[in-house]
Amino acid sequence: MAVLVSGGIYGCSKVDMPDEVIAAYRKAIQINPKMAVAHYNLGIAYNDRTMVDEAIAELKKATEIDPDYKDALLQLGLLCVEKGLREDAIAAFEAVIRLDPKNEIALGKLADIYKSRKMFGEAIQEYEKVLEANPNDVVVQYNLGAVYAEKNIPDEAIKAFKKAIELNPNYTDAHFGLGQIYFDKKQYDEAVFELKKTTDINPNHALAHYYLGLTYYAQHDNLKAAEAFRRSKEIDNKNPKVHYHLGIVYADERLFDEAIEEFRMVIKLDPRDAEAHYRLGKAYADKRVLANAISTVRKAAAAHYNIQNPYSDKRALDEAITSLQKSIEINPYNPSVYFDLGSAYSQSRILDEAAAALEETIRIDPNFAKAHYGLSIIYERKGMKEEAQRELSSYRQLTGECRK
Repeated sequence: MAVLVSGGIYGCSKVDMPDEVIAAYRKAIQINPKMAVAHYNLGIAYNDRTMVDEAIAELKKATEIDPDYKDALLQLGLLCVEKGLREDAIAAFEAVIRLDPKNEIALGKLADIYKSRKMFGEAIQEYEKVLEANPNDVVVQYNLGAVYAEKNIPDEAIKAFKKAIELNPNYTDAHFGLGQIYFDKKQYDEAVFELKKTTDINPNHALAHYYLGLTYYAQHDNLKAAEAFRRSKEIDNKNPKVHYHLGIVYADERLFDEAIEEFRMVIKLDPRDAEAHYRLGKAYADKRVLANAISTVRKAAAAHYNIQNPYSDKRALDEAITSLQKSIEINPYNPSVYFDLGSAYSQSRILDEAAAALEETIRIDPNFAKAHYGLSIIYERKGMKEEAQRELSSYRQLTGECRK
């Protein structure tokens, strides 16, 4: 039920309307259908009974009879917002502002609508009008900051969020918004301060813990990053981004079983996340890599193409190949996925498929040096001497210009 306004006073209490009151208003309208105040009061009574459609109809009648009926217009705008009738709400609030240019409720609600429709310039104008009348409106200060942030004007957003925090030091959303901006600006120490302030005020703020994890990871502190991601996951286990980035941390730390679990959860939540399928394939493969002692020549080759490092069992390779193939089905334009698929095929001694995958890598990115090198090895093993020499020449040309 919308919070209605009576006599221009926002948020006044309402009482249950007995049947006799509604009957009396209806009788008044029956006698005099042009009595705007009767339609207005009947609308208020209907809203009190949660009969929102009927309330809107009566308020519209009141404003049709008296287009300058400010209270009826304001009530109508509030109810139209509740029903999602944004165009009607805009018209009603604009009419209120025409009659009362400093009406904070109408200005604020109109700005909220503009913000929700991503009409950021218009939203900023309306929020600033509210603040001209009442610079201590903490919610409007925060909303202004949020609009500036979405409009990618970070310095103005920071000013607005800081003003909101000045007015209310425990304004969680303002601290969080400030932390996000600092993270985007790579001011990681400031981001940590604001995000930790957010979680101090609200320990169950899942997104703040998530952004703390991102910030710690950017600072190369994997231990704290994992702790923050795990805390976010405890609060909200349905956010695939949290599982994905926790999986990245685990993979970096070579905790492949834990990484696989996280990437599997991402895929469960979002089966079409190509990056998650790719990362899952990599985790399956890396889990089974053996660190064999090899000659200096083979070490040099492995630095460019990991074909020389066999996997310890076929099952891991099969799982990696399946996940990489799934990633390609979802996003067939990532050369790194094809490259790793070629590597997995090669180590499974499936040379034709390995060659095809590496050829596709080069088709997407002709400057992928390691793919040229790997393909030269595959061609050599297939007895295709001329093609092998061609790819090796391409690799040698590229390594002086790009290293992948």
